[in-house]
Amino acid sequence: MVRSLAIAAYLANLGSPERPKIPTEQPPRPEGTIIWARCSHPDQLTAVETLDRKLSEDGDPVHVIATLMDWNPAFVDRALPEPQGRAGIRKFIAHWQPVLSVWVRGDLDPILLAEMRKADISMMFVDASAEGLDDVAGTWVPGAMRSLLSQFEAVFALDQNAADRLIHAGTPAETVLVTGAMEDCAPTLPCNEIQRSKIAAAIGTRPVWLAAAASLNESKDIARAQQVASRRAHRLLLIFVPKHQVMASHIAGELTKYGFNVALRSSEPEPTEITQVYVVDTDEELGLWYRIAPITYLGGTLDGGGCRDPFEVAALGSAVLYGPQVAPFQRHAARLNAAAASRLIRSASDLGPTVENLLAADKTARLAHAAWDVTSRGAAVTNRIVAFIQLRLEELVR
Repeated sequence: MVRSLAIAAYLANLGSPERPKIPTEQPPRPEGTIIWARCSHPDQLTAVETLDRKLSEDGDPVHVIATLMDWNPAFVDRALPEPQGRAGIRKFIAHWQPVLSVWVRGDLDPILLAEMRKADISMMFVDASAEGLDDVAGTWVPGAMRSLLSQFEAVFALDQNAADRLIHAGTPAETVLVTGAMEDCAPTLPCNEIQRSKIAAAIGTRPVWLAAAASLNESKDIARAQQVASRRAHRLLLIFVPKHQVMASHIAGELTKYGFNVALRSSEPEPTEITQVYVVDTDEELGLWYRIAPITYLGGTLDGGGCRDPFEVAALGSAVLYGPQVAPFQRHAARLNAAAASRLIRSASDLGPTVENLLAADKTARLAHAAWDVTSRGAAVTNRIVAFIQLRLEELVR
């Protein structure tokens, strides 16, 4: 989430032994418009970070400040603790001066809502469901729930059932929209179109697969996978993008030991017809190579060395393969798996046969399309919420 350097420094210091686990003061407020995202669970933070990124894409000074109900130092660089008690809430509001609050699912806190209303903060409810409404304190008072729910200017419901229950509980029907969940979406990686066209022309009709952000330790398994997959397509080209660019020459040397014709990008601007492995030792964004290769293996997912976000790949139309070690992107991998939009590789010995199987264009296309559908659905909901916020801010910030 984008924050000023002062806020980043403050949050980093919270983890030091000299500081209390729960901060007693607020970090400096950045210039610009503040939106307060009230989160009930850590899983919601990545979606809020996507929201923050999209709202600031046009360069507007908009900052989304997230708070967590059950905060702990593990979230020190992503969220602040939710303020407690009327005095704490008032102090928080006075410091941050938010013009808009986004409630992300979770319990409706009557005290927090009341203080926001007193401070004239506009409120919206996303990922809204009726879950937890019966547990809201004070709902035995006639009309209390209706009063709480009426405070939201817009309610983006998870599904029609949630919308119906919220309306029955007292939410004004005209404020409710059925949108689905606000999803966390990876940013679309850029690409130099001139370079992409040149490389695509050089490759021509050759089958291609990519090992993205892979390490020297993985080079043996990737080389063997190339040997296996080449049995089906002898013209198969492997593009190897090292996790650390400085290791590119070492990786090229290791791959040469397997008898491959290996080329470094710094020496050959495009792969030639005889190039079997093309090692990228220059600083282009991975977005270029995701667009070139119809099949991508996410490096680090077999050895647990850390990996890129599978949504980066899926959003650019490449079929994504990965091993079981996908932290910290387990949720994204799970969503792709649930939609049959990726291939999970259980062991290194499965990589070659999986690539070989996907060389059939129809199989790759089905996988890539399903993956794109997963990422685009989530992006559509988030974009709709962003559009609403932008329109509302035009009215609130003058």
